[in-house]
Amino acid sequence: MSENILKDAVKYVLNRAKYPRVHSAFGARMAGDCEFGSNVTIGKNSYVFNSKFGNDITLRDGCAVFHSRLEGHNILYDLCKLSHTNIGAYSYVSNNASLGMLEMGRFCSIGPGVNCGYGTHPTNFVSTSPIFFSTRKQCGVTFAEHYLFEEQQLTRLGHDVWVGANVYLKDGINVGHGAVIGAGAVVTKDVPPYAIVGGVPAQIIRFRFDENAIAELLRIEWWHWSEDELRAAQSLFAREGADAFLAWNKEKEGAKLAPVS
Repeated sequence: MSENILKDAVKYVLNRAKYPRVHSAFGARMAGDCEFGSNVTIGKNSYVFNSKFGNDITLRDGCAVFHSRLEGHNILYDLCKLSHTNIGAYSYVSNNASLGMLEMGRFCSIGPGVNCGYGTHPTNFVSTSPIFFSTRKQCGVTFAEHYLFEEQQLTRLGHDVWVGANVYLKDGINVGHGAVIGAGAVVTKDVPPYAIVGGVPAQIIRFRFDENAIAELLRIEWWHWSEDELRAAQSLFAREGADAFLAWNKEKEGAKLAPVS
């Protein structure tokens, strides 16, 4: 047995002993201050550091998760990277996505190759090089004694957001609930709720529903419903248009408010 294989075997045994409830493949590693709920699976050669997982979470092979939180019922597919990212329940991230400094809501669908959290550079300084404004020493040295520009900003995705393949999200933007971002888009500014955007730079193509329907969906906030409520409305979620769903919910709300005889 080679020295590297022996080291991996020792790490595997130690991790299994420290986190007995986690189903971890050989080569998976957990380090730092981690918390795991029930039914958590960590794939081969995946690494988790200083992160908190809820229940029913799967990391496929080759993932890396640092300083992040997954609420529950999440899957990260092969080779995903998360750093300082929080993911809401029932959201998933497709393969080769790299996400940093991101707050993501529930029921989000993230396509393969999505990138965010790489930081920004000033365009109104004499130079765009971080050697003049950052102490991080990106090129091995810095002339700055302290930070002079906010390089990384928190990006926020609302609930029920679909981000297509190979999208780039600029640091600090806000993407509203129910928005759709087309594949290959470069998103440099905020996206309104239920807007469909695409292109380089991304522009609004249309809205998914009319203003009244959008306002009602935002009022309802169905993404906070219990699992029983969501299951009861399942067929209405999977129907064209929002009218049937909104009518059903109005009737349901009316029944709750009706006086008991």
